[in-house]
Amino acid sequence: RVDNATVVAADIETDNGVIHVIDQVVLP
Repeated sequence: RVDNATVVAADIETDNGVIHVIDQVVLP
């Protein structure tokens, strides 16, 4: 879990690099 959001698919390779996909919006 990252910032109270469940990581659905971490470290997805994209054309722009690596991103982290989460199943909810992370609010500050």
